[in-house]
Amino acid sequence: MTLTVQTLYGPLGPVDFPEYGPDGALIGCVPAAPLALETPLGRLNAQHSTDDARRPKVHPIEFHPDGSLKSMALEERTVLPTPLGPLPAEFVSFHPDGELRRVFPVYGKLSGYWTEKEEATLNDPLTLETPAGSITARIAGVQFFPGGALKSVTLWPGESVEIETPLGRQKARIGISFHESGALRSFEPAALTPVPTPIGILEAFDPDALGIHGDVCSLEFGPDGEPVALSTPMNTVEAALPDGKPRRFAPTRVPNLCDERVQDVKPLRVRFQGGAALLGEDPAPAFPLDTARFTVGRLLEGLFAPIRYDCGL
Repeated sequence: MTLTVQTLYGPLGPVDFPEYGPDGALIGCVPAAPLALETPLGRLNAQHSTDDARRPKVHPIEFHPDGSLKSMALEERTVLPTPLGPLPAEFVSFHPDGELRRVFPVYGKLSGYWTEKEEATLNDPLTLETPAGSITARIAGVQFFPGGALKSVTLWPGESVEIETPLGRQKARIGISFHESGALRSFEPAALTPVPTPIGILEAFDPDALGIHGDVCSLEFGPDGEPVALSTPMNTVEAALPDGKPRRFAPTRVPNLCDERVQDVKPLRVRFQGGAALLGEDPAPAFPLDTARFTVGRLLEGLFAPIRYDCGL
């Protein structure tokens, strides 16, 4: 049974499946027919139709607890005004104050009937002017801070771009993210990348990076450009306190998700925080940089082979 619901933007309907929060505020509903909504970006047509392969269901319109628009899928790809200039979108989300948060150029559902390769044919490369330089690639999504500063860019699977970094010009895959000041916060290296750190040069690369988004990648920098975290599949670190025996930290082996007979490399995670080096996974032991001794080693080349397996998904 369809109905009309009341929102900050006026009556909205016809809709199905209205959902309300504990205080009775509307937090979501599903368009049941053609429906246009006045948004901070202008009047937009919400998704109300489906197809059997690419968009098998209608996504709900969602609202923040204060009633402001949180997100909506669009009936058709629509070019929207953004802080980066006009961008095509099939899904958008907003901060509670109404400012644009995320833009997704395509928003199809991958399945056995609709593949990533087919979805990619609908996603033309875009050129974006970022604080790390101009990039051109297929884009999975972009995110903005309140105020409009660019927060992150997530690349389409298989895409890579060259960007300016504190390490010089580097090739990035999966995504890049920024501090609100515009300084580079993180990127996902496309290859083993030497990084000078307080304990020595470490080679950053994460063969296990899933590529869901580029909001926080494995190689991270502080606002001053100094490295604060990285993943290394090649290096070992031996650390010792003045009154203790050395402890050795190294990448490990884990079963491959597609074939348990295959062992993948799980990188060693290294972070720098509060004047200490934190080695390994949480809870990671901390070694003060001013008193501990560190020795960086390197695995044999053959122990790290970034092989990609197709799980058939």
